[in-house]
Amino acid sequence: MVPMFDYKVFRAGSDVLVAIADSSIVGKKFSEGGLELEVKRDFYGGMKCDERKAVKIVNSATIVNAVGKDIVSLLLKKGFVDGDKVIKVQKIPHAQIVVVK
Repeated sequence: MVPMFDYKVFRAGSDVLVAIADSSIVGKKFSEGGLELEVKRDFYGGMKCDERKAVKIVNSATIVNAVGKDIVSLLLKKGFVDGDKVIKVQKIPHAQIVVVK
């Protein structure tokens, strides 16, 4: 099965924030210990894309908020994220990227 992602792009001045998540977990909530992760449809939803487009979208962002096994795995594979910086809540990976220019 080909992974699909839900994403939304927010712009503020020169910053471009991309919120992207595995489509299969949008609308779900995860909690473990003191951590809570809610993959809200109004934040992560809006548009759909495949892996190729996800890489283009993330590459154009200055801030990325990524949630899900497939998207975080893709970001690790493409070198956007360092593996030891990924947190997990109920085995769901979450990564953030900030590009400083």
